[in-house]
Amino acid sequence: MAWLIVSNDSKKGQEVRADQSTMDAHWQYELDNRQVILVAGSLRKDDRMTKTGSVLLLDLPTRKEAEAFIANDPATRAGMRGEIEIRWLNVAILGREEQP
Repeated sequence: MAWLIVSNDSKKGQEVRADQSTMDAHWQYELDNRQVILVAGSLRKDDRMTKTGSVLLLDLPTRKEAEAFIANDPATRAGMRGEIEIRWLNVAILGREEQP
């Protein structure tokens, strides 16, 4: 099952993003869990530089597991994320291939 997680940075998001040790831990967390990550990336302003949030598409069986995944991310624990929305996504095309 695909779970779409969209989060906006909190008021201290830029401060957390500037902490290299937190961001290194966040990246390592994603690398260590890439078997469940279909898509991961930062959301940015139109200048393509200013980070404002993030998006994840996870292949996990339940919402509870998706919630746990985002809650355990070092960036989340450090307070980078503000509003987080988790939605089940009925994937029709993935990697340019039609899905059953």
